[in-house]
Order: sequence, then C-alpha cells, then structure tokens
Amino acid sequence: MRLQAISDVLNPISPLANLSLSVPHRVLVVGCAYGGLSAVVNLLDCDKGKARESYYPDAPDFKEKRSRNGVEITVLDERDGYFHSVGAPLAHTVPKHTVNMWKRFSHTNELRSQRNLNFKHGSLQRIDPDAKVAEWLDRNGKTQHQAYDYLIMATGLKRHWPAVPKSGSYEEYLRDSQTFISKIVGGDPKIPQEGRRVVVIGAGAVGIEFAGEIKTHYPGINVTLIHSRDQVLSSEPLPSDVKDKVKDILVEEGVDVVTGNRAAITELPNGEFEVKLANGTVLIADFVIDSTRKGEPTTDPLPEACLNKDKEVKVNLDLSFQDTIPNASSHFGVGDVVEWSGIKRAGSAMVMGQTAAQNIYAAILNSESRHASPDEQYKLLKLNKWEPVIGIAIGKQCLTWGSKAGMKYGVEVMEGYFGDDLGWAGNLKYVGLTDVEEEKEPAKPEAVKMGEVGVQEISAAA
Repeated sequence: MRLQAISDVLNPISPLANLSLSVPHRVLVVGCAYGGLSAVVNLLDCDKGKARESYYPDAPDFKEKRSRNGVEITVLDERDGYFHSVGAPLAHTVPKHTVNMWKRFSHTNELRSQRNLNFKHGSLQRIDPDAKVAEWLDRNGKTQHQAYDYLIMATGLKRHWPAVPKSGSYEEYLRDSQTFISKIVGGDPKIPQEGRRVVVIGAGAVGIEFAGEIKTHYPGINVTLIHSRDQVLSSEPLPSDVKDKVKDILVEEGVDVVTGNRAAITELPNGEFEVKLANGTVLIADFVIDSTRKGEPTTDPLPEACLNKDKEVKVNLDLSFQDTIPNASSHFGVGDVVEWSGIKRAGSAMVMGQTAAQNIYAAILNSESRHASPDEQYKLLKLNKWEPVIGIAIGKQCLTWGSKAGMKYGVEVMEGYFGDDLGWAGNLKYVGLTDVEEEKEPAKPEAVKMGEVGVQEISAAA
C-alpha cells in the first residue's frame, strides 16, 4: 500500500503543496556532527559573502557574491550540541575532557544568535523528496513537518555507547559519563583503585583507543584488550604491517593484548565479570567494555531507491543524490551516511560538508541568474574518490598511515596530529566555534587541511 504523501498531510486541498515559493532559500541539515556542522558554518559564511577557502582549488569562487533572497538554515538533530566523537575514548575516561567535548549549540557565539539559523531537536522519520518535506518527531513524541528547498543528509551511522553518547542532552551526557568513568576506576577518578582489572572487547579503533587512554591516565589499572581475529583493526583495508605495529604499540603502552579468541562474558554475583576465552582461559574483570558493535545505517527515512545494499546513500561526485528520486539534485549527502571510497573519517566528513554547502550555494546563485550563459554560471565542485588513510591514537603514541605518506608513529606524531585532546582543538579551529562564556573575539575560521581536523574516526569500530 502506498504511503500517503507528506504534502497531502500538510495541505490536502491545495494543488500548490509541491511548489517551492519560499523566500529565502530553505536549507535543511539533518544531523549536526562533523559533516552537518561543517555544512552549516560554511553556508552561514557564504550567505554573508565571506565564503571560506576550500580545501580544493577548483571549488566555486563566489567573490563575495551574495544571494538576493538569502539563505534560511534549519538544523534537525537529536542532540542539543556538537559532540567530538573522535574524542569519546578520552571524554569517557577523563572527567576534565568530558565537560569540554560537547558544545551546546545555544552556548556557542557563532551559532546561537544567527538570524537565519534555527535548531530543532528530534528524530527524522521520513523524507518526501517530491514534496521536499521532512517528517520528524519532537522530544514530546509529536509529529512535525519541515519544508525545504535543499536537503543535506548528515546523520552518519548510529553508533553505540560508549563510542558516542547515549543521551541527547548535555546534562544527561555528563551523568552517563560520570557513571561510566567511576566503573572504570572503581569510584573516584582522582583516587583510582590500584590493581583494578578492566577488559575491553573488540580491537577496532574505538576499543584500541579506550584501552590506550585508560592505561595512560590510570597506569595502576590492568587493561586487557581482547579481539576475535588474529590482527587488530581486522575490518579495515590496511596493510598487515600497519595492524601489527598498532598491536606492538599497545603492548609498549602497557596493554595486554589477546587476539584470535572470542570471549564470553558472565556477570558474577559479587559484581565482577568472568571473561572466558575460546582457548579455555578464564579472566576475572572488575569492568568490561564492549566495543564490538558496529555502526548501523540511519537512512531508513529515505526512499529505498536512493540507497545501496548497505543502506548508504548513492551520491554523485558533487555529493548530490543520484538520479533515482524526484528532485535528486536538491538533495545532498555527506559523511558516513554516503557510499564513498576509503575509510570513513571525521575529517573527510567535514570536507564533504563544506563541499555540499558550497555546491548548494552555487546552485542558489545559479537559480537567481537563470538568464546567464552556461559559462557565467557556477560549476559545482566534484570530489575525487579517496584512498584509505588512518590516524589512530594509542595511549601516548599515534600511528598514521596512507598509501603515499607511508607509516609514521610515536609520541611526536601524537603531538603533531592529535595534540593532548584527540584533535578537539584543531576541530574547533576549523569550524570556528567559541564558547559564549569566553569574553573575547570569535576565532577567525581558517582553511585547515584534512590531516589537521581530527580524521581518526573509522566506520567499523569493532
């Protein structure tokens, strides 16, 4: 049975329901993490005639040209802030980083007072590309509708705690993190229990980084990392010597690494955990962290026609949806939600966000100059496919690898790549966000290379 069109729900009588008569141009951004936020800040700057320098030299050059009608941006997100998920292993291990790695939208100078930017908190239910209307549920469970002229789908993958917060509000996130950290250390993080035993299951990026951060910040805790495959990062398209080096660094950092063994977990009556390995070895742990669950697609609200078999959005090189749905050229996808080459990373999502924003703005300016010759219209930027690259924090060290750059690792690499906050400072520098409480001039946005943005996040975190 065919679902009733959202346009009919909005206005069952008017034959003009599908027509876009809005002024200014309405852009709906669904998801405001790396890709979505990058799109938002770039659209805001384009609308002010101050487009940021692109990572790519052949991006549209607007020369401070502004839209006659302007741009109205609506953000739909389940959270009330921007969380640095690359930094989750640090945020959910060390309290001083917990409070900093969630920036509430209403508490940033650059987002809270924009006349053409609105935040709505809720969950997307359905997209009607023909009507250009999104259906969503607010926090009270009430169905709402949002019309748009352009859509940016930036919902990423649905990841699981503790790789990402399980709450939508900053206050709940702080409580969840405090409880989690207390279980790691056995009470007060300032007085961690010596000899406490923590087992991390799953040596993907998240498991590796959690194990490394716990051992670095609480060296008296015994940390064991268990993985079912013979090599860590087994799901990633990386050379064997890179995976072997990551394991070697983990051991150097003091983590006990067990590979080639599945683990069965049983909680004991005394609150401890029995960890039984496939080889018959039994470990007793005070706390177990499961990092084996993979991210799940978030594209169910989209028509199946625009998705591949893995439920990723099929996009063109300019990030617009492929021509399998109505108004495909008005719909864009960025970040983990799209079908793309390479390893899914935060830095590439942010580059995609900027590209989608600039391409939408080019389309807007072109629509306002319909009588211009093709040579006078802006050309949309087309991205190249990317080779697999990685940057991963392993305790006090970092390892980076790319097919051209090769492998680098060590404490100095960590300092240059992630700093002491898993790339959070570099990320904020890129997007140009400052706290409302800070009585100072907002940081001037800079063109930052992908390697400086905190590009560690990987699709298969197990």
